[in-house]
Amino acid sequence: MTLVGLRPEIYRENAFRITGLPVRATARDIRRHTEKLRLMESLGKSGASEEILPLGQPPDEDAWQRAAQRLRDPVSRLVDELFWLWPMADGETDSAMTALLNGKPRDALRVWELTTKRPARAVAVHNIAVLSHVLALEADRPDARAMRLWKRAYQRWAEVIADDSFWDLMRKRSKELKDPRLTVDTVNRMRKDLPSGLLSINAQLAAAAARDGRLKDSRAYTGGMRASGFAFELVDEALHRAVEHETSRIKALCENAGQATRADPGTGDELAGRFLDEAKPLLRVVTSVLPDDHRAVRDAGDDMALTVLGCVVAYVNTTQKYRRSLDLLEPALALANTESVRDRVQENVDTIRDNLAYASCFLCGRDPDEACALKLPMYGDVNREITAYYQTRITWRTVTVNVPRCRRCRRKRGRRIAMSVLFGLAAVAVTVFAPHPETLGAILTVIGFVVTVWWIAGSRRSPTEFGPVMELYAKGWRPGDRPPEARNK
Repeated sequence: MTLVGLRPEIYRENAFRITGLPVRATARDIRRHTEKLRLMESLGKSGASEEILPLGQPPDEDAWQRAAQRLRDPVSRLVDELFWLWPMADGETDSAMTALLNGKPRDALRVWELTTKRPARAVAVHNIAVLSHVLALEADRPDARAMRLWKRAYQRWAEVIADDSFWDLMRKRSKELKDPRLTVDTVNRMRKDLPSGLLSINAQLAAAAARDGRLKDSRAYTGGMRASGFAFELVDEALHRAVEHETSRIKALCENAGQATRADPGTGDELAGRFLDEAKPLLRVVTSVLPDDHRAVRDAGDDMALTVLGCVVAYVNTTQKYRRSLDLLEPALALANTESVRDRVQENVDTIRDNLAYASCFLCGRDPDEACALKLPMYGDVNREITAYYQTRITWRTVTVNVPRCRRCRRKRGRRIAMSVLFGLAAVAVTVFAPHPETLGAILTVIGFVVTVWWIAGSRRSPTEFGPVMELYAKGWRPGDRPPEARNK
């Protein structure tokens, strides 16, 4: 038996709350109560006349059956006793319970807070923890009032866990139930697992809020856990368990996407896009619940980045469609958490960008024509050396960069040149043959200049903006086949 898997419904499913029986009810009390319920049901009436913290909706037949089953199982019964309200003293009027029956939980809290004598004090602290826990869980959302209840519940539960006298009462109670399945180890295990069990409840609430998109509520629950006073290791472990569905699902999606890509690499882009659509909401839950430096967050992000990378590499190797591949790899780069994975994705992004530069017309982005490439000579690595006769010897390297271009852009450039030449010739002709050559020539020259500028501006981009050219510029290379001082030699 363990308390690690406690659920937020723990009080709604508590057998004593459902049946209305006290935690000290004997087997005979349970039989009488069951018979009474059956009789009242046959008469069409409710069998529970007095209830502590009644449920908003009366339990149905299935709930009654589950409650009866829990009461028959000694371990489940002991757990339900731990998470319900205990009487302060046998045979005496319990003012706190009377207040609860009258719907006055604050009066009950006041009675317990004023209790100082032992062992009654241990019971009082336990009851404060339970009542605060119930009220916190049944709040509509984790607002300021609910978080005060959570804080008080955690504080009191911590006192319960640390109080040896309370656990002496638990061991005594396990003996009174007279069942061999209840041992000292059973109670000791309950005490050891109680912090993890309490944190598990909040972790599940945080995960549920994140799944619903209530990120503020999720942060409130996780913040309450971290302020609970319990060890941070237990908090992280509980949160990790709460999102195991998401982390397991992400791993499964990664495996499925990898297998599908290997079977049909040409659809890697579709597979990567579908994978991101399905996995990103799961990752959002994980990152909302767990801290950024948690290993589960790191592993999930890296796994997703590598999965997208595998799909894209297979796709681009098959189709040579670089732009689509780049659109998918940039989100993958944002997902990568560790430096090694980030570097691996970035290396492929750089490679695809380089390939993309040569795979489309630099001016308009259309498919290029190799025969239309604009050849741009450049020189660099210039070395100037003084010879023995005090002359300067210049050496350099040259390279011709092929700027990709389509036929349409080449024709546009040809038209621009032809138009400029035409206006130039017209200006010369007017200057020679016209009666007033100065005025007409000047006008045509201005028009030619304006048209030329307009056509050049229409190209939008200069070949010097081409990526490989810009890289050479950054290294000191310049357009031309040789340095200026070498042209005069």
